[in-house]
Amino acid sequence: MNISRKKEVEQLQNKKSELFDKDVLNILNGQCMYEEFKDHKLMGDSDYAPFNEAMCENATTEQVFDQDFIKTRAAGHYESVENYIEKVIDPLDNLFNKSYTYVVLWFGEDMFCQMNLLTILSYLEQSGYPGKVFLNSFGEVEFKVSQTELQLGSYASVYKEVLINHKKPAIQLLPVMYQAVDIYLEMLKENNVVVKYISQHKDLPTSTLVNRLFELFPTIGYGDSQYIKLINKMK
Repeated sequence: MNISRKKEVEQLQNKKSELFDKDVLNILNGQCMYEEFKDHKLMGDSDYAPFNEAMCENATTEQVFDQDFIKTRAAGHYESVENYIEKVIDPLDNLFNKSYTYVVLWFGEDMFCQMNLLTILSYLEQSGYPGKVFLNSFGEVEFKVSQTELQLGSYASVYKEVLINHKKPAIQLLPVMYQAVDIYLEMLKENNVVVKYISQHKDLPTSTLVNRLFELFPTIGYGDSQYIKLINKMK
């Protein structure tokens, strides 16, 4: 159990104890974080669900989580629809089938996490979620949580502009999401900063190069699989 995470969550509980009750759903960015929070009941009696996706890569569709979305995302990941549903959709069952007064979103500040966050916010709008939404954002190096109450209403249009049309939205965003959109659009370019670095250092072993990329580009938030895919293209 990460002690710094436990202390940080305890501080949140002192400030906002209502987010630790049964009518709260915590959506966590990935399986590892989900298991840690759920196993240790970090958010008290509330429910937990992971979002096991990487929305910063591959095509998507306007309506989040419908059949067309599932088929499109599965194809992009070279997975069967059945495997995609098992990995991504089934773990979100509480989001689809239970009612909550509060939804708390736990997403990092890097681009990878922020595109996942944007997707969930778009779904909450599209599904007409009537409750309150809180974002608990945190840095990857230090788990220092910043809590913000979000107002739904514009995220579905931002999702469409950014993840489908690949354009900067005209709507004002939280600074961390605005920065993430810039990084996402940069990474769509054929000769982006990561590709340039890989091309200059492609003689390095893949494992060494991946570690270098983690160190040099922490705000991107890519995992091993995204970087290895880019490296294999270049070698």
